[in-house]
Amino acid sequence: MSEVTRAFLDGMLLKNPVFMTFTGALLAAVIPRSARTSWAPAARYSVVFFFAALLGGALANSLSSALVPLVFVGTSLVSVLVLRHLGELSGEWMGMPAAILAIAPLLGIQMLVAQAGEFAGVVASAGGNSLGFFLAFVLLGAIRETSRISEAKPVFKTNPVVLFSMAVFALALVGFIFW
Repeated sequence: MSEVTRAFLDGMLLKNPVFMTFTGALLAAVIPRSARTSWAPAARYSVVFFFAALLGGALANSLSSALVPLVFVGTSLVSVLVLRHLGELSGEWMGMPAAILAIAPLLGIQMLVAQAGEFAGVVASAGGNSLGFFLAFVLLGAIRETSRISEAKPVFKTNPVVLFSMAVFALALVGFIFW
């Protein structure tokens, strides 16, 4: 692949914050239905995400760069199978198998963790990303539940309200960037 083609594809997909944030957040925005019912699934997802990130990040830093994409994809597919075995990712979302929703955040978390470099950084980054996903999953379940039981009009109880709440929350957290 030429450098120009690679730059185009990276700009369109991998290094495009709008696309990557959307696909990464889609799982947490779609799956949880309420705060009460999201704790156990959030824990299962977070544990699988932690081990996928740990394995993918450690292998990416120890293997040649040519094998890194295969490691990330393979780890993501195995993690999806583990989540399916645990009873998650069953059914469909808008005609698409729910298992596809988990591939983007699994790939993204591995890429982020691999940038940490040494093993201690990989462990810390995997733990932080997994805990952050857990909190976002439960928080979005709470937002969805709160909007559903509120006395607002039905038009304000839809997925766009959840997505707008995510955007406002993301803007609030931008003030706490730690780097």
